Amino acid sequence: MSRIIYWTTVVFCTGFLALPLLLVWPLAFNTSSFLTYPIEGLTLDWFHQVLTQPTWVNALMNSLKVAVGAMVLAVVIGGLAATGVMLVPRALQVVLTGLFVSPIIVPSVVVGVAFAYAFGRAGIGGGYFSLVLAHAVLGSPLVFLSVITSLRGLDPNLDLAGASMGASRGYRFLTIILPLALPGYAAGALFAFITSFDEVVVALFLADPGSTTLPIALFAGLRDRLQPPIVVVAVLLSLVSLVFLALLRRLQMRGSVHKP
Repeated sequence: MSRIIYWTTVVFCTGFLALPLLLVWPLAFNTSSFLTYPIEGLTLDWFHQVLTQPTWVNALMNSLKVAVGAMVLAVVIGGLAATGVMLVPRALQVVLTGLFVSPIIVPSVVVGVAFAYAFGRAGIGGGYFSLVLAHAVLGSPLVFLSVITSLRGLDPNLDLAGASMGASRGYRFLTIILPLALPGYAAGALFAFITSFDEVVVALFLADPGSTTLPIALFAGLRDRLQPPIVVVAVLLSLVSLVFLALLRRLQMRGSVHKP
């Protein structure tokens, strides 16, 4: 009976989430310039327009540059924080973990206003650098959680064995801990990349005309007029998300091999 309830819930939730996408995706291939059913014909012209029009291409490149920069910075910050938290007593780990993951529970509007005010007072202003810093702060907690989960799943005797042989803490981390925890770092990097690539609220506060990201361009298109290129962008983003989910699943399977 429990298995029936489980699979019924899974099918219902999956259908509830996927059905709107399945209803919208065919409109990306419609020959009509309006988002209406029934479909008048099939065409790939809208995909060609999105992949060649400067507005969409520049926004895509800006999103990729910001996401890559934020991912690298988030991996450094979140990875170092997770490694450091593992070295303190258990009670202090709970407190530090709560403080470090706090940006996740703060509303995006509040975070955007705070970053805009702080960067303005510091004289940084909006643009690529501001977006990278802000998105790195948003992605660091995800990297932190992924890495610390991976570190807690490792056998502590491996590190003790390296210490008993005279290896320094840094050398043990590079040769023992880091290779075993690499799936956690990679999963955290993917989470940070996706978070930055899809983020729109904070980007609206910090982006300038030269650093408009793809979510901002998509938001502007939804505000002005509903056209098939918007659906094309949604389809491409959905496909990218599916690819990242497959990669995350593979990393989770690799990481489970190293657990005792």
